[in-house]
Amino acid sequence: MIALNEPAVQRVDKVWQRFIDQRRIVGGVLLLARQGRLVYASALGWADREQQIPVTRSTRFRLASLTKLLTSVLVLRLCELGTLNLQASVTDWLPAFRPRLVSGREPVITLQHLLSHTCGLSYGFEQTPGNAYERAGVSDGLDWVPFDLPENLTRLARLPLLFEPGSAWGYSLGTDVLGAVIEQATGMPLSEAVAKWVTLPLRMDATSFRHDQQLTLASAYKDSVNGPQRIGANDVLLLDSGQARLSSARARDAGAYESGGAGMLGTADDYLRLLECLRLGGAPLLSAVSTERLLNNAIGSITIASRGPGWKFGLGPMILADPAAVRGQQQGVGTWSWCGLYGSHYWVDPVSALSMVVLTNTAVAGAWGEFADTLVDAVYARPEVTPGQTACDSCSG
Repeated sequence: MIALNEPAVQRVDKVWQRFIDQRRIVGGVLLLARQGRLVYASALGWADREQQIPVTRSTRFRLASLTKLLTSVLVLRLCELGTLNLQASVTDWLPAFRPRLVSGREPVITLQHLLSHTCGLSYGFEQTPGNAYERAGVSDGLDWVPFDLPENLTRLARLPLLFEPGSAWGYSLGTDVLGAVIEQATGMPLSEAVAKWVTLPLRMDATSFRHDQQLTLASAYKDSVNGPQRIGANDVLLLDSGQARLSSARARDAGAYESGGAGMLGTADDYLRLLECLRLGGAPLLSAVSTERLLNNAIGSITIASRGPGWKFGLGPMILADPAAVRGQQQGVGTWSWCGLYGSHYWVDPVSALSMVVLTNTAVAGAWGEFADTLVDAVYARPEVTPGQTACDSCSG
């Protein structure tokens, strides 16, 4: 446990200001809370650099994979209501979704497999360019496509699984599949279900799947050697793992399908409300039992190759299960975290009662890597950065 003092807050401010001043991040909002009390809040930079529109606390950002936490909470709430069952097959709700292994055998994929990313599916951006997902035209939920979610799942189901469900971990479109399950189980659009059971109870009034003309939506930018470039309507972002297809126009298109894994827009203040709700046990969204299940190891002895020893995955976020196994790690056991490719990340240290959320409009500088790592170092006063060893490094988005 650490005592978050004024020098630590000043270090956080210095790091945040430096990345904005160096124009490595165009704009964003950073919030840090200790025991539920906001100890640092800052909105810096431009929501739209070209039009000189500044970021404010009310600016909305593309949440990308930060959407997954809301979908996970909703799935667990529906399990509490008896509408869903984590151990049931996805075919109970989506009879036609029957991807097979390379051998041709059709395995059982449960809702837990989908939530924990042990289902055998993948993302196109998690594979080398020219992969089967790209060739099949499968959307990662970040680009604009002229078809709906059922068509995307039809394309996805035709592709072979990468491994036997439950035998390995691989970041995937599983949460998008769950979005379709939710719609079938509730008879409601995903957006209405999320509003009813997640955002409305927490008064997350600025968080939704749809753009609101009355609310400022930050323009999207991507890293480049000459500084962040504006993301276009049909763009590509190069990653270490592959390439992500992006569309800045998708967020403003009322006809775009609702991606349960990447489609929401929101503010930092709204998102901190969700993090604090879960840190304190989940009420009024979930029972303490369901919240514990969400935020603890859900993959057993399965290893996460990209992270190494000490890391596990829950039913939504990455989990720091064994800090002692991670060299230089000072975050507490059970710290949970994730990030969004468009430039955002969060982490919650339950031991020190710390919650941090950073929403920016710069992919991927605001999501993972040096910026996220340096912020952790600032909070914990760690003098050395070991790549890949903090709660936010290279988490995919």
